[in-house]
Amino acid sequence: MAGVSDDHVTSVCGHCDRAIPASNIDLHFAHCSRNLEKCKVCDDMIPRKHAEEHFLSTHAPVSCSLCSETMDRDSLDVHKGENCPKRIVTCEYCEFPLPAIDLLEHQEVCGNRTELCYMCHKYIRLREMHNHESRCTGDVSNAAESSRNVRAPDRERGAGAPRRQPREFSLRRLLFTIAVTGIAVLLDGLMLVAPVWIFVSNERVIVPFGTSEACGVGVMSPIGCRWYIQDNHVVLDNGILRVTLSNPDGIVTGVCYNDIDNMLEVLNDESNRGYWDVVWNALDGSRAGVFEVIKATTFNVIKETEEQVEVSFSRPWDPSMQGKLIPLNIDKRFVMLRGSSGFYTYAIYEHVGSPEWPAFSLGETRIAFKLRKEKFHYMAIADNRRRFMPLPDDRLPNRGQPLAYPEAVLLINPVEPELKGEVDDKYQYSCDNKDLKVHGWISMDPPAGFWQITPSDEFRSGGPLKQNLTSHVGPTTLAVFVSGHYAGDDLNPKFDQGEPWKKVFGPVFIYVNSVMDGQDPLSLWEDAKRQMSVEVQSWPYNFPASEDFQKADQRGSVSGKLFVADRYVSSDNIPANGAYVGLAPPGDAGSWQRECKVSFFSFFFSQISINLARFQDYQFWARADETGYFSINNVRTGNYNLYAWVPGFIGDYKNETPITITSGGQIDVGEIVYQPPRDGPTLWEIGIPDRTAAEFYAPDPDPKYVNRLFINHPDRFRQYGLWDRYSELYPNEDLVYTVGKSDYTKDWFFAQVNRKKPDNSYQGTTWQIRFALDTVIPNGIYKLRVAIASASLAELQVRVNNPKANRPLFSSGLIGRDNSIARHGIHGLYWLYSVDIQSGALVQGDNTIFFTQPRNQSPFQGLICFVKQPAAIYIILSLWLLRLDKMSGNGDLELRIHEHHIVIDNGILKLTLSKPGGLIRAIRYNGIDNLLELRNEELNGGILTCQKVHLQSNRFAAILFSHAVDVFWIQGKHFSVVVENENQVELSFTRPWDPSVQGKQSPLSIDRRFVMLRDHPGFYSYAIFEHAEDFPGFNLNTARIAFMLRKDKFHYMAVADNRQRYMPRPEDRLPGRGQNLSYPEAVLLVDPVEPEFKGEVQSNSLFLKKTSEGYVDDKYQYTLENKDNKVHGWICFDPPVGFWQITPSNEFRNGGPFKQDLTSHVNPTTLAIFGTSHYAGVDLLLKFKDGEVWKKVFGPVFIYLNSVPEGEDPISLWNDAKEQMKKEVEAWPYDFPASEDFPKSHQRGEVRGKLLVYDRYINEDKVPARAAYVGVAPQGDTGSWQRESKRYQFWTTTDEKGYFSIPNIRAGDYNLYAWVPKFIGDYKYEVALNITPGSFIDVGELTFEPLRDGPTLWEIGIPNRTAAEFYVPDPNPMYINKLYVNHPDRFRQYGLWERYADLYPDKDLVYTVGVSDYTKDWFYAQVTRKIGDNEYTGTTWQIKFSIDWLIEGGIYKLRLALASVHNSNLQVRVNDASANPPLFSTGEIGGDNAIARHGIRGIYWLFSVDIPAVQLIPGENTIYLTQTKSESPFQGIMYDYIRLEGPYHIDS
Repeated sequence: MAGVSDDHVTSVCGHCDRAIPASNIDLHFAHCSRNLEKCKVCDDMIPRKHAEEHFLSTHAPVSCSLCSETMDRDSLDVHKGENCPKRIVTCEYCEFPLPAIDLLEHQEVCGNRTELCYMCHKYIRLREMHNHESRCTGDVSNAAESSRNVRAPDRERGAGAPRRQPREFSLRRLLFTIAVTGIAVLLDGLMLVAPVWIFVSNERVIVPFGTSEACGVGVMSPIGCRWYIQDNHVVLDNGILRVTLSNPDGIVTGVCYNDIDNMLEVLNDESNRGYWDVVWNALDGSRAGVFEVIKATTFNVIKETEEQVEVSFSRPWDPSMQGKLIPLNIDKRFVMLRGSSGFYTYAIYEHVGSPEWPAFSLGETRIAFKLRKEKFHYMAIADNRRRFMPLPDDRLPNRGQPLAYPEAVLLINPVEPELKGEVDDKYQYSCDNKDLKVHGWISMDPPAGFWQITPSDEFRSGGPLKQNLTSHVGPTTLAVFVSGHYAGDDLNPKFDQGEPWKKVFGPVFIYVNSVMDGQDPLSLWEDAKRQMSVEVQSWPYNFPASEDFQKADQRGSVSGKLFVADRYVSSDNIPANGAYVGLAPPGDAGSWQRECKVSFFSFFFSQISINLARFQDYQFWARADETGYFSINNVRTGNYNLYAWVPGFIGDYKNETPITITSGGQIDVGEIVYQPPRDGPTLWEIGIPDRTAAEFYAPDPDPKYVNRLFINHPDRFRQYGLWDRYSELYPNEDLVYTVGKSDYTKDWFFAQVNRKKPDNSYQGTTWQIRFALDTVIPNGIYKLRVAIASASLAELQVRVNNPKANRPLFSSGLIGRDNSIARHGIHGLYWLYSVDIQSGALVQGDNTIFFTQPRNQSPFQGLICFVKQPAAIYIILSLWLLRLDKMSGNGDLELRIHEHHIVIDNGILKLTLSKPGGLIRAIRYNGIDNLLELRNEELNGGILTCQKVHLQSNRFAAILFSHAVDVFWIQGKHFSVVVENENQVELSFTRPWDPSVQGKQSPLSIDRRFVMLRDHPGFYSYAIFEHAEDFPGFNLNTARIAFMLRKDKFHYMAVADNRQRYMPRPEDRLPGRGQNLSYPEAVLLVDPVEPEFKGEVQSNSLFLKKTSEGYVDDKYQYTLENKDNKVHGWICFDPPVGFWQITPSNEFRNGGPFKQDLTSHVNPTTLAIFGTSHYAGVDLLLKFKDGEVWKKVFGPVFIYLNSVPEGEDPISLWNDAKEQMKKEVEAWPYDFPASEDFPKSHQRGEVRGKLLVYDRYINEDKVPARAAYVGVAPQGDTGSWQRESKRYQFWTTTDEKGYFSIPNIRAGDYNLYAWVPKFIGDYKYEVALNITPGSFIDVGELTFEPLRDGPTLWEIGIPNRTAAEFYVPDPNPMYINKLYVNHPDRFRQYGLWERYADLYPDKDLVYTVGVSDYTKDWFYAQVTRKIGDNEYTGTTWQIKFSIDWLIEGGIYKLRLALASVHNSNLQVRVNDASANPPLFSTGEIGGDNAIARHGIRGIYWLFSVDIPAVQLIPGENTIYLTQTKSESPFQGIMYDYIRLEGPYHIDS
């Protein structure tokens, strides 16, 4: 063998991996490793000095200039040429250039356009043209052709987008088309039979319609859309199909398409082909179950262009139609688009907010189409739910036999023999909303499809799992918007009389399609699904002309990530994979499934004006991905809650933060966590928590009642009569399930139904769950979770280890009306129950839980449920607290019950109450037998009262007192001892509501409690007021406790350190001694018992002569704000005794911390007021509707008694009372009240945080909100707390750094509110607060940005919500209360309103900015001027100010903060005192009557008035403030603060 040369022997370089001659390898490696470098991206060897250049020129990431996607540079050309979604491509039909991402959607529309075939003279859709040309024979009458014939109208082609020319013979085809068009026009002109009006592109021409009944009307179709009137019909035509509607009824009478002259059933009356309908009930019982096809009375063309025609068929309602037609304004719309193979329809329903609009309920509303029964035989609603259907004739007698209900028919002699023995039932074809996007029918000859496409569920009721009908034998196809199917009456919206409501249903798309001859007609279903996808992607549509339908740019979106926290499943939060997340109207967790209409009246009493647009009756849902991420898009503007439920976990999630969607708003809620109900580890479970019973055993149907579609089908539960199979499987004994042995897929029947007995009656059933416990935790509580997928007039009773227990451990009561068992639904409304099982009811070893469903009137009553049994979750421990207190008196606490009265005595005081009335007859203390007035009737000693209000219609007659009041002394009907031991006695006096006394008593159940504690010098009282669901509506003005004290003993009254004095006697107010003034509460003392109250002589600068001074007594001069109203009362000097009303908390009072109320006053009387309309007006009445459920605890308050030894100053009792008040405040919430309705400290929560203020025109930095009032109150709008009465509020003030802490908050849902002195407006923290027992919420730093659009040009007053800084005049010397002479509260003097006319007798107030001083020159209230005997006139105040220069086109902002308003109308004019209309008017507002009642504030109002720069002038300007109302001296306005701001772009 020859030797091998070294030149042919190679070695691989270890640096560049190349094969190198072995003789050169060392030299190569040295050079290679020194000079070359391998590219890390492409592995090419690059000279080291060019490595960076190579990377930058070849591999450096670059961004596509079209789509901004980042990639390697060497991939850019391929990306731009082939992959970029925004690369420009051309449509294969019209050759129009457009981005690739839009091509599919464009071609879906463009391919539906038609072109004339030059051989057969038919218009063929472009996307079918290629196949058509290869098959076309040129036979004009080819009946098998899939495209339709269309007669050419006798008109000129209107302007519009040109159609694409044919691919070949373009010139020839053009000439041919023109020729045919001319001939067609000529022939039609000669054959004129019936002229009709045709409207094309806004031009009207007469067209001969010689063969009007034929769908094909010639050889040529119009380019765009058109409409015309023919006889009593309106016709819409776009060259693909023609839709005929009755005029003006708006019933679809014909759909002409694909050689079918009418796809609707021509044998039906025209009103029974394609229609909107309703089923409704009058709530007064006069009409029930009324079925009504909606027939309009007015036809209008809304929009007509070549691209779109939209027509309206409307029917307004008026009271003359009551009982005849559903009380709704209804506007039905039909829309046809150019090139669209179908038409759209939607409707706007409206119930007007006017008293003449009656109450009713809406049982159902839908669109129905009845198709040609000789054409449409194949129905499809899902890929696995489609089939040839029976004929309508098969349901007639002799061919069909009705079964348990009329909808179910056994086919005994069908037209098609292969269907014999099957059951037809429309409920077998129902769908969940989430799956109900497209369904319909197919005709085989000619091949055509008729489809109902619903691109959105937003307007349907009940959420994504609500089931509705679809298509069924008829052939019928439905779009159901509202129905009670699979839900019951819960989902029938109910409208109160005069309740405003409006909703848009739809649009839905009626899609028609066809295939070429020889192609499979069943492929039309696939095409319909594709079209459905196009419609869904196009939602919300941009073409509906109604302003009530919001377009995409008017909507918003919400996104976030949902996790599940279940520590017994995972220690980490679990992504909520597949969760259903949705926005629906505000409500409780899970309320979305029963939502069908927002209750307007649930908002009415909390707001003066209603913005209906915020109350949305729509739902929007999405599914979370595997990471828990969700995005809910295209949400209509409005207020919502965010809800969710997670497959695999029980219960419902609700995010407590209300969500307000605004146009274009994008809200990211971030990561949110659902904590499903869970108290311990799972011991066992049955089923899967997926809200259906599909996993349980669904038996085979009786062979006599089969629908072959559902044999071996995932929806096998849809077979008829499965409920009867239970009796066959369990003929003698009910189901027994053994945990650990049984298999729920085989051994748990899908529904707990009744058992049918031999006599065809039914009996309830009891199922058993048997399980073993190795151990039972002593004193533990086990939790049984029962999730019910459906209930139909059923009751679930639970018993443990004793099936015959008289009282079950748990009963659901009668629940459910969803009828899912009969209607073949595997779920209906979802119910979740948690049953506590005390460990004492369980045993170690074998246990049995018994589920009894006792209701047995029907085979369809029953339950479909999922059961879960967790373990013992907690152990109850007893903790004894031993306490040694200082003893007082003899220390004994004694209760003595007599025939007509009850005595409680603790050795310090003795309290006597009537029995069973519960009125305080006597209080014995410190040697005084009775501190209460002896000469009063028993009803006027110590009482709890309430006032029922009748609002008057004559507002003028009610200027001062705007309501008539019935006062009820609350007397108990039943007495019981709640607590009696050596440390406490608690008594209850209850008065249940009795309908027989309606109008004589307030419709409330009232439980009054009295508590006396060992060694306490006083007693406590509280009450629980309840309005139940069967109680009538009413208005509650006042609830209070009143004590009438001994008038011979108690003469000195104290309500504050600087508001205490000897008081006049009650006799001083009687005729002869007292003279009534402007209202009964104010009395001038002309001859008082104590001469010191009679006049003196004083000199006053405003009164040049000496005038006899009088003394006025008026209880309203001693009111206090809630925040200051902690203690007040009376002192007796002989013996020295104090009687004090101590209120340790304001949580149960109405109106917030600044609400003012009466305290103590002459009589002597002392009050604890819980709710009144004083200083607020009707806004603070508690208004209850019929059946409104409400409960509230008022109190406890403490009646404190004290004394001092003889010789010590009795007035020092006030200081002692204040010290006791502090102790009571520190002890709140009390731990002794026995009522479960009063939560103790550990049952409450706390909120902390820090409040800052940011106003860049004051400080570039955020500043602490010092002394701000911060509170939690019921959820509402910003500032709503001051008008809130029904619930609880909790307030505090911030420290100098802005920190706040609000402890002892009752459990519930709240908003956090605040207002900051020296800043206008209110703050609301938008995150809802859910307080739970023991919870602690730190909201962190919050920032209040007060209203501000620009720098302050000038201001008047201080933004402190009072008018106290303004000029308060000296009183008329005839009407003086000496307490308030030179007093900070000088405004409390009587008659100050009359001083305005004294100070401004001829002209009104003029205030000059920069010259005037608001403390001297701005009167505290803009009142009317008295011009005669009981005659008054409105007043106009002027603010004069100078502006050096104006911002052209700018908007100046006038801020008007009002501290109080009473029956007034404030109008603003600028530089023209007589301008009509004014620049701004409040309208008539306010009713707080603070002027008459000596309050310096009432309800706070804030208005912002835009002043365009054109209304101002450089130099001197004047703003005119006119208060126009003038029926009373008390009408007027107290200003808090006025500010003029420059336009926002002024820097300083």
